[in-house]
Amino acid sequence: MRRRAAALGLGLILLLTGCARGDITQGWGPMPAAKQFRPVAGACHAILDDTAEQALADEYKPVPCAGPHKAETAAVLDLTAAEVSSATPWINSAYTECTKKVNAWLGGDWRTGWVVIHPLMPSSEAQAGGARWIRCDVGEMSPIDRVAVERKGSMKGTLKPGGKLLMTCANTTIGSDDGLDEHPVPCASKHDTEFAGLYVSPKKEYSDFSRAEMDKGCSPVLARFAGVPNNRDLEYRVGWVAFQPNEHTWNLGDHAMRCFLWFAPRKVTGSYRKAGTGKLAIQYAD
Repeated sequence: MRRRAAALGLGLILLLTGCARGDITQGWGPMPAAKQFRPVAGACHAILDDTAEQALADEYKPVPCAGPHKAETAAVLDLTAAEVSSATPWINSAYTECTKKVNAWLGGDWRTGWVVIHPLMPSSEAQAGGARWIRCDVGEMSPIDRVAVERKGSMKGTLKPGGKLLMTCANTTIGSDDGLDEHPVPCASKHDTEFAGLYVSPKKEYSDFSRAEMDKGCSPVLARFAGVPNNRDLEYRVGWVAFQPNEHTWNLGDHAMRCFLWFAPRKVTGSYRKAGTGKLAIQYAD
């Protein structure tokens, strides 16, 4: 038994020695470095979930932009080290940086069109591994309920002068909850509403904003657009309606009121840009 054990031990030593002299890689090269997931600009997506803040690699399933989709990635950019270390939450920095890129890509301020933007960051695990990109998605917004709608084709350039998604003229229905249902029409058609511009509130908190501030803020926007004095007679020349961002987008950084001239109960044709006091005469109530 002792001899057999000794012989077995010697055989094992020889076997190990032989392996050490050979090529244990069998000609294989080194394994490639692991690559982190990174989305690409120009991709389209079936859904736009504006409550999500992170883009997960296993849920990344782009669809053809020529077919039905609700979101399109206008840009993918990187946060700087200073932005990452800032006290400002990542998602707020992402919203600010995406706004710049999206505006250039659309050809105009996204807030002046029937457009919604949605920044997405890497997953928490990817961030821990060093991922610092931001995916800037855009979608076409419904004028009725302000949610992304299904569309076909790219949105690039749709807010250039004459663009299809610019806010211009519409017929407006005011709901029981004071919500606005806008039905866009060409300004050459009869309409009771025309987009005049934006008022950006200086308030920090969503709860601090009031209707009185909206009235005060939209008045100079309307007067400047229509070419009439911004004084107490403005309300006798034309009315106004406006809608504000929801609390979620407000907290991200969108504090812009969309201000519209409102002609109801009458309807008008043509644009009232720079209409002047002749076209917008004072109409005192009896």
